[in-house]
Amino acid sequence: MRGKREFLKHEYSPGHWSIDYTRAGTSIAVITVRNKYHYSVILNPTDCRGYRIIIRYLNEGDSSLSSAFNRPYTVSEQRGLNDVASLMTQVYEKLGLIVQFSQLGNNSQSFDKETGVTLIGSEEEPSMLHLHMWGRGDPDMEYIAGVPLRGPEPGLMFDLIAKNKTHPINQHAIKWNDEELKACLAMFKLKLAEYVNSPEFTEEFGDTLKVTIHDKKDLGEEKESGFGFFHKMKSASDGITTLEKTLALEDNKINPFV
Repeated sequence: MRGKREFLKHEYSPGHWSIDYTRAGTSIAVITVRNKYHYSVILNPTDCRGYRIIIRYLNEGDSSLSSAFNRPYTVSEQRGLNDVASLMTQVYEKLGLIVQFSQLGNNSQSFDKETGVTLIGSEEEPSMLHLHMWGRGDPDMEYIAGVPLRGPEPGLMFDLIAKNKTHPINQHAIKWNDEELKACLAMFKLKLAEYVNSPEFTEEFGDTLKVTIHDKKDLGEEKESGFGFFHKMKSASDGITTLEKTLALEDNKINPFV
């Protein structure tokens, strides 16, 4: 039937990038909304323009990550994504940036012209509830020391999947170098931790959010936390630091899942 949506049924292996999502080494935090819905926040591993991040819905409770693939999402799951986005806008604003974001999913969608059916999900990339967020400002300025913002000038469209290296509007994606990635990760974690420990955070979010920062044990008072739902996909290179307050602050193919 024309206009129909169909969701792909496919079993993704434990080594698939969508399951082993911390292996790119760009993880910032996992945020739990209302003690139920888990969301990851990572720097986009394939494009450093605008200090891009990806906020992705992971799972509910102790369910598997694949349980959130290739299906419709509830209002509560969508609201949780928006809550996390509202939190992360504070990091960009405290860096002096204009915040923009977009909820997409293009890479996982296809259209059959003959049947008029839209297929959601592919074997390469499952459909996942997520959004992209980035900062706008002076492209040449280092809002994070040693890391120019890059990207098009304010007022021009920020094309997330631009391929043309010379077109002035659709500036192409730029890969991270190691030092800039380390600096950006450290600053995002620091600014996020500062905000979560502020009265403003408590006033705005109360006890609805739990923020678990992926770190190398270098932010404030620390204590080792349990891996929680991470026990199924623990990475040997990942450290998880818990910064305690009234709220707890609890890491081949790389795909930017646009």
